[in-house]
Amino acid sequence: MRYLTKDEVAGLLRVSVRTITSYRSQGLLPQPLQLGRKLLWPEDLVIQHLQPKPTVVSQPTGRARPGRPRKVALI
Repeated sequence: MRYLTKDEVAGLLRVSVRTITSYRSQGLLPQPLQLGRKLLWPEDLVIQHLQPKPTVVSQPTGRARPGRPRKVALI
């Protein structure tokens, strides 16, 4: 089993190291092992975590009203 450092995970995801810290606090990555001040992620868990998960798409319940769509004001 191979372990990845924060820099290696950032390179794998093509994001910055700061983004990895943010992803970790948001729970978007699996919990790393901590050895002293170093964080290590098992490579297979990171790859497994990145695999797309099947989602259920619900159908809209109502019909769209006929006519022109409303204009949306951008601020």
